[in-house]
Amino acid sequence: MMEPYAIHFAPLQGYTDSVYREAHAQVFGGVETYYTPFVRIEKGGFRNKELRDIAPDENTFALPVPQMIASSPEEFRRIAGLFRESGYRRADINMGCPFPMQVRQHRGAGILHYPDEVKALLETIFEFPEIQFSVKMRLGWESPDEALELLPFLNGLPLSHLTLHPRIGMQQYKGETDKDGLSRFYGQCTLPLFYNGDIRTL
Repeated sequence: MMEPYAIHFAPLQGYTDSVYREAHAQVFGGVETYYTPFVRIEKGGFRNKELRDIAPDENTFALPVPQMIASSPEEFRRIAGLFRESGYRRADINMGCPFPMQVRQHRGAGILHYPDEVKALLETIFEFPEIQFSVKMRLGWESPDEALELLPFLNGLPLSHLTLHPRIGMQQYKGETDKDGLSRFYGQCTLPLFYNGDIRTL
C-alpha cells in the first residue's frame, strides 16, 4: 500500500501570484497548500504588489500560506505582524532563496552561513503564538554541513514542517540535487519534511 502524500505548491517570484494560484486551483486542483512568493521589507516598507498578492479578497479559491523573507528579528516582526493583521494563521519562512540581491542582505539561503543570525531570526516565532510557522530552506549556502549543524535547533522549534531543497545556495538552480545530503538531513530530522527541487516525474 502506498504511503499517503501531499503536494505543496512552491512559489516562484514573479510568476505564481494570486491570479496564477487561483487559476491553477480551479483548473487543475490536487494541491493541499499553495505558498505566496515571499514578502519582504524594501526601502523601509512593503511593496504594493506583495500587499495585493496576500490580500484576502485576492485569494478566495486557493487559500495560500504567505511566505516571508527576512534577515533580522525586526524585519520578521513587521512581516509577521502584517500576516496576523491580514488574518493569516499560518506562515512560511524563506531560508532557501539563492538570488544575490537577497543573499547579500543575509536573507534566504544567505543566512544559513550565519547560524547565530538564523537562531535569532527563528526564535522570534515565539512572539507570534497564534501563527503556525514552517521553514523552507536549502542544505546550506557553501556546504550541506550548514543545514545539518542547524538541525538540532530546528528540531526543537514548534514548526509545522520543513521544506528542503537539497542544493546549496551557491548552486542556485544548477547541477544535480544532493541526494546524499538529503538522506543525511532526513535521517536526523524529527519534523515533518517536504522535498523541493527537480520534481520531473509522477
